[in-house]
Amino acid sequence: MGNQTLPKTLLLKTALIIGASGGIGSGIARNLLATCEWQVIATYHRQIPKLEDPKLIWYPLDVTHEASVEALMTSLNRIDLLIQAAGTLASEHYQPEKTIRRFSPDQLAHSIAINTTPFLLTAKYARRALSTAKQPKVVALSARVGSITDNQLGGWYSYRISKAALNMAVKTVALEWRHALPDALVIAYHPGTVQTPLSAPFHRPTPTTLTPDDTAHALLALLSKLNATDTGTFWDWQGLEVPW
Repeated sequence: MGNQTLPKTLLLKTALIIGASGGIGSGIARNLLATCEWQVIATYHRQIPKLEDPKLIWYPLDVTHEASVEALMTSLNRIDLLIQAAGTLASEHYQPEKTIRRFSPDQLAHSIAINTTPFLLTAKYARRALSTAKQPKVVALSARVGSITDNQLGGWYSYRISKAALNMAVKTVALEWRHALPDALVIAYHPGTVQTPLSAPFHRPTPTTLTPDDTAHALLALLSKLNATDTGTFWDWQGLEVPW
């Protein structure tokens, strides 16, 4: 991790946030750092964010590159909280498809590469570091639109499919780790409609629109109430379980 080192103390828990340069990821980092309990390792893709704290290390990471993910995960001795916050909805090349006529195999592949695969790669190499934590917790930032039961509007094909695939990945990893990591909690989390650059073009602000700090606070409050018996479930920012 370059020349940066975290405080050498066993009193602090370690959180790893994959994709912390985004609005929600950075909100989670800020909320954790505001306590005296956590040290944070946070990844970014291109430009290092401006957030600074003695208990924070920024780590450059391409979440689609397996060797890079492996190098990071195997360098860590303990992970108490793992947040997978990397994701994409739109880019300069792709926009959410309102109709099947706009579907593109390339867009679907791109969505899965960013929204689904990074969780699987992270989980593939995280087990050792998670096993040294007392009650490790793993959260994948998903979306309600990835719920098959809740899909009443259609549209947004690639995004919906990639988030539904992420949900299946979360459930499957949770089932496997019930034996390998019996004290672990693995969940998917719908953060709500949050004011971020990712969502801004697609949602008008409403009274229920959240800030990154709002949804981060809600997530941490939720995690304080859940334990290993809740593993393999899907929750929203209101603390309500979401159907798969």
